[in-house]
Amino acid sequence: MEIISKSSMGELVISNEVISSIAINAAKDVDGISSFYTGPVDVVSTIKQGSLKVMSPVRIIQDGDDFTISIYVNVAPGTKFQTVACQVQTTVKESVQNMTGKLVNKVNVIVAGIDFDKPATQEPCETEE
Repeated sequence: MEIISKSSMGELVISNEVISSIAINAAKDVDGISSFYTGPVDVVSTIKQGSLKVMSPVRIIQDGDDFTISIYVNVAPGTKFQTVACQVQTTVKESVQNMTGKLVNKVNVIVAGIDFDKPATQEPCETEE
């Protein structure tokens, strides 16, 4: 699926990969986003189809000239999900609309997980004599 705009001068085609890239780069700038979820949405049906390829963290559904974006994110521990999700929605919607000129109906933010940092290993302390 791609966005196609026709005019008297010719045709403009914007692929889903470009929209996905715009959305990911916009979401990266939001504090609290640590990574993106790239797994399959439905593991059971994916296994039945025989393909476990890495999926894009952005899903796009086009309805005429408008479209809906779903983005799967992992957040950093200690962040407020609602605040981060609202910022991602606003940032992604504005970025995609400004760069493509097309209306984004809504942006669904799915918090897929929390990226906990691995505890740092500490060197054993030397005893003082």
